[in-house]
Amino acid sequence: MTRLNIKIVCIISLFMLILMTYGQWVAFQERENEYAIQLSTITDFLIRKIPADQFTALMQEQAITERNIKKQLPSANQKLQPELEHLILVPQMIKYGFYAQDFQRIVALGPELDRSLLTGVDPALFRELFATDVPKLGVQKNSVIWYGATTLYHVRPIYANGQIVGYAFACLNLEGTRTELLSKAMQTIAVGFFILIVVIMLFQEAFIQFKRELELFAEAIVKGRARQFESKIPELTPILQYISDQTENMTRLDRLNIVGEMAASIGHEVRNPMTTVRGFLQYLSKKKEFKNAHEHFDLMISEMDRANQIISEFLSLAKNKSMDFQDRDLNQIITDIVPLLQSDALRSCCHIELDLNPIPLVRADANSMRQLILNLVRNGIEAMTHGGTLRIHTTQHKNTVLLVIQDQGSGISAEVLDKLGTPFLTTKENGIGIGLAVCYRIVHRHAGTIEVDSKTDQGTTFTIRLNCCDGVTQKDKE
Repeated sequence: MTRLNIKIVCIISLFMLILMTYGQWVAFQERENEYAIQLSTITDFLIRKIPADQFTALMQEQAITERNIKKQLPSANQKLQPELEHLILVPQMIKYGFYAQDFQRIVALGPELDRSLLTGVDPALFRELFATDVPKLGVQKNSVIWYGATTLYHVRPIYANGQIVGYAFACLNLEGTRTELLSKAMQTIAVGFFILIVVIMLFQEAFIQFKRELELFAEAIVKGRARQFESKIPELTPILQYISDQTENMTRLDRLNIVGEMAASIGHEVRNPMTTVRGFLQYLSKKKEFKNAHEHFDLMISEMDRANQIISEFLSLAKNKSMDFQDRDLNQIITDIVPLLQSDALRSCCHIELDLNPIPLVRADANSMRQLILNLVRNGIEAMTHGGTLRIHTTQHKNTVLLVIQDQGSGISAEVLDKLGTPFLTTKENGIGIGLAVCYRIVHRHAGTIEVDSKTDQGTTFTIRLNCCDGVTQKDKE
């Protein structure tokens, strides 16, 4: 066993011991109350079995026939003892019987007779126990009846003609009862400890396997293969997959934050001199001495415009870019840019299919939402090199609004799919890898999520989830 297992066993064993001790103490308190009721019931039953007049007559008969007390006691016992032996079924730790006031001795004892208690005990030792004129429940140390043990007793006086002629009594050996309960508790602890050891030994291999799987998963994360990792423990795979997804999301957001900070710090500084250079190129292109170089000037200006567009997209990643969040109808935003989307689709021999269902308003920035939709739609159109249909679908799911953009393109490979949204990652010949990074940034700033499902040669589906600001649609408000 390992040190960890030993510590676990010790801690659980100590906890079990404390819990068991407390449980036995509570159980004994409850049992003691039950025993008190049982003792009272026994003494009551004894008096009902042998009424006071019968008990008195019996004692008087013995006193008349025999003057020697040592002969009277056995004679009285012969009359009473048979009644006790067939009395009731009681625990072994309880003794019961009768005490005669005139004899100052016990005259009958059950469930088994001990003759030494009839004649071999000093009568003075019984005075404390039988010194009451009412039924009494108490605890007695050094009990004569139980040979010096502590007892819980109940005595009930027997009245005849207004005088006490004897007592019915029942005594429980408390020390024996406690020892019996403690023995049972120790047996329970021993069995529990044994079961604990067996369980730990049985599951030790599972724990080792669990640790090994976590180590392999950590290595897969470092090597960027966490999404493809499959655990040998089937129940562990969904958990590790969730951890992998969250890790990738955090990594992607960290990258976006870094790029956004870079964009905010250097984007404007780069754009200003570029604007100056573009102005001078336009100025020089109009001079007569550069009349034959118009094509070269046009190429330089177009490249400057392309660079400026890249910087504009780069600035879209800025973390502190201001947004105007208001309650907006996502269907209306899509409808407003449909002509622009249709024109892009026609140039590529594609078709745009709209499936817009009534949805609640969302808290959004309109310009950012337009940019998000334009980027995703244009990526889908570019993926359908041989034409096809691009579907834009909106619907409500519980307390979220779903925006689904589905194309019929060539799909995205598994290697690229794992890294989707990483800045400057692109599969296009003239792409710069900023578009999807901007989309992820927009969705993140809207407290939403973006899911991608892609199959090779079957197309790609982007699903954006946005929180509803309420359950009312734009149509309801109108």
